[in-house]
Amino acid sequence: MKKIATLPTEANPSAEPVASRSEPETFEALRQRIRDRFTNLSPHLQRIARASLEEPNGFAFNTTSKLATELDIQPSTLIRFSKEFGYSGFSELQRVFRQRLIEGEASLREQVYSAATARLAPPDVKDLLRSCVEAHISALDDLLKRCDLDSVSKAIEVLRGARHVYVAGLRRSRPIAAYLVYGLTRSERACSLLDFDGGMAGAQIATIGPDDLLVAIAFAPHSRPVVDVVLDAYVSGRKVLAITDGPSSPLADLAQTRLYIDSGTTSPFQPISAAIGLVQTLITALTDTTNQAD
Repeated sequence: MKKIATLPTEANPSAEPVASRSEPETFEALRQRIRDRFTNLSPHLQRIARASLEEPNGFAFNTTSKLATELDIQPSTLIRFSKEFGYSGFSELQRVFRQRLIEGEASLREQVYSAATARLAPPDVKDLLRSCVEAHISALDDLLKRCDLDSVSKAIEVLRGARHVYVAGLRRSRPIAAYLVYGLTRSERACSLLDFDGGMAGAQIATIGPDDLLVAIAFAPHSRPVVDVVLDAYVSGRKVLAITDGPSSPLADLAQTRLYIDSGTTSPFQPISAAIGLVQTLITALTDTTNQAD
C-alpha cells in the first residue's frame, strides 16, 4: 500500500502532512479519523462515512459503481470522500478495508469464508461457548475502561428528573430497551416501551411532553424507525438520551445526553452484555437497593 499523502486543503485544513506518516494507515486509525471528522463532513460524505463504519466488508469487496448505487450517490463522491481523508482515490482507500481482512482479523476472515465450510462438520460446542463467553467478558472489560463516567452521571440525572420515560429499541437493542423498562418499572417510575410492532410509536412520540424523556438505543446498522422517532423528538424540542456506538451514530447529534458503547461489526451476533451492564448501572442508581431482586 502507498503511504498516505494527506495535504492540507480548504476542505480539509487539518489534514496531516505527508512526511508525518511513515507506515500505511490501519483500519482502526482510519475509523477513528472518520469518527472524529464526521460532523464536519457534508451530508453525502456523512452517508459514505456511516456506511464505511457499519459495513466495512462491503467497502472491502464491492466495486465503486456498486457502492455508489447502494448509497444513492455518484461514483465521484466516493473518490471525493477518499481524497478528503488523504487518499489518491477509492482504490487506495479500499486497500485499508481489505487489509483489515488479511492482517490481525482472524475471526473476521473465518466469518467471510465460513459459508463454504459451515456444513462440513458439527460445531465444537465447548469452543463455541468459550468464544461467546470471552466476547462478553471483552465487552464488559471495554466498558469499564472506556465508559465516560461524567456522561453516566448526567444520564442518571436526566432519568431522575423525567416525568415519564419513553424507551425505543429494535433488533438487538430490543432486549436492552425491554430491560431498561423493566428496571424503571421496578423503580416505580412512569415509563413506556415504544410500540413499533403495533405501529403506534409515532403516536406515542407525539404525546411526549417537555418534562418527559426519550431513551433511544441503537447500534450499527442503526434501525431506521428508531432514528425516525429520535428525529421527531428532536424537532419537537424534547429531551433525548441516546445509548449508541459513537459520535458517528445518527442518534448522536439528535440527543442532548449520549452514552457510547463501542460496537464492532465482526459478528452478526454482537454481545449486548456491555449495554446491559450500563443500563443496570442506571437502574441501580434510580432504585432503592434494599428491595429484593427477582
